[in-house]
Amino acid sequence: MYVLTPSFPPTLGGQENHLLELSASLIAAGAALLVITRRVNRCTPAREYLGTVPVQRLTPFGAIKGVGFRAVPRLGLLLCKMIWRLIRDRRHYDVVLVSGFNFMPIAPVLAGMLTGKPCVVRPESPLEVAEPVGPDSRRKMGLSERSLAIRLLGSLRRRTARRVDRYIAISSEIRTGLERAGIDDGRIVAIPNGIAVERFAPVAAARKLQLRALLALPLKRLLLIYTGRLAVSKGVMMLINVWREIAPLNPEAHLVILGSGQGCFDDCEPALRDFIAAHAMDSQVTLAGTVANVHEYLQASDVFVFPSDYEGFSLSILEAMTAGLPMVCTRVGIAAELADSCHFGLLVSPGDRDGFRDALQRLLPDAPQRAEMGANARAAVQGQYSLAAEARRYLDLFAELGEHRQ
Repeated sequence: MYVLTPSFPPTLGGQENHLLELSASLIAAGAALLVITRRVNRCTPAREYLGTVPVQRLTPFGAIKGVGFRAVPRLGLLLCKMIWRLIRDRRHYDVVLVSGFNFMPIAPVLAGMLTGKPCVVRPESPLEVAEPVGPDSRRKMGLSERSLAIRLLGSLRRRTARRVDRYIAISSEIRTGLERAGIDDGRIVAIPNGIAVERFAPVAAARKLQLRALLALPLKRLLLIYTGRLAVSKGVMMLINVWREIAPLNPEAHLVILGSGQGCFDDCEPALRDFIAAHAMDSQVTLAGTVANVHEYLQASDVFVFPSDYEGFSLSILEAMTAGLPMVCTRVGIAAELADSCHFGLLVSPGDRDGFRDALQRLLPDAPQRAEMGANARAAVQGQYSLAAEARRYLDLFAELGEHRQ
C-alpha cells in the first residue's frame, strides 16, 4: 500500500502524528506500506524510517497552505511527481490511501486510469470537504467563492471525486459533508480515528502528584489543560481572553497550554505570548510548548478545555476523554459525535465566547460533576477507539477492494 499525504512528521500536528501511528499499526498488523509526502525543507531527509514506517519525501520545498498563488506551482510539481511515482511503482502496491480531500486525490485518480489501482480518500476536516480553497487562501489570492479559478478548481475536484473508490468518514460531520458534496452513501465507510488507549489511561492520585512535580506544574491547583496547535482556528485567543476574565475569580485554578503555532498558516503563538505578558498572567498560565509526553500532562490535569472552530475528528478530544478528563469544549469532531449519548462535558457552539466562559464557571466549582463527567468520558471511548481496531477496519476495507478488482 502507498499512503499519500501533504504533511507528515516531523511536521507537527495531530493529523500528522495520527497518520504516523496508524501507519505503524497497519505495518504491525501485517501490511507493507510506503508513505509518500512532501519534503518541506532541506533539513528533512528525502528517505528515512520513522520507527517502522518508511517515508519518501518529494520536492518542491516551501509552504502550500495559506500562501495564496505561490502554492500553485508547488502543488503542480508535487502532483506530477506523485503521479509518475504511482505509475512507475505500480507493481509495488495494491491500493493508495490518501490523507486529505482537496488536491491529493488527483494524483492516484489520474495514475489509476493507467494502473487500475483502487484509491481510498480520508478527508481530514469538514472545511476541506465544503470548499476547494479555504477562505484564508482565497483572501490572499484576492478571489471570491464565485471566481472563475475557484469554480474551475471545484469542477476538477468533483470530476476527481467521482473516480475515488472509497471515502473514509472519521466523523459524522465529515460523512454529512461528503454526502452534500454528492458522494453516494455506498462509497463512504465510517472508520473513526484510534489512539493508544492504555498510554492515556487515568492514573491514581499519588501518580498525578508525582507527574505534576516531574512536569513542573502547580501541585495543589485545579489544572485546566489545552492541547493542540496554537492557531486562530483552534480558538486559542478566545480561550486566553476568557481565562483572563475568570482566572481572578478562580484562584485555585491554573491553565496549562500545550502546543506550538510554528508552521501554522494562522499561527497565534506570538500574539498569545504577548497577551499573557501584557496582562501579567504568568502566574495563571503555563505554556509548555510542544512535548512528546502529552499523555502525562493529561494525566496530571483535572479539566480539558478545547475552543476550536472546527475539527474533522480531533484526537486531542479523544485523548482527553481516554484520560478521564471532564471538559468544556466546542461542539466539534468526536465531541459532537458523542454528545447525545454521553454526558462527558459541557459543549458550546464554536465561537461562542460567552457560552464558553459560562460553562467553565459552572464546571470549575462542581467537583462531583467533574468526577461523573470524567468517568463517562473514559467509558465512552474505552474499547472503541484503539489504533489496533482502526487498523483492522482499514485492512478489511482494502481486502474488500482487492476482491472487487479481481
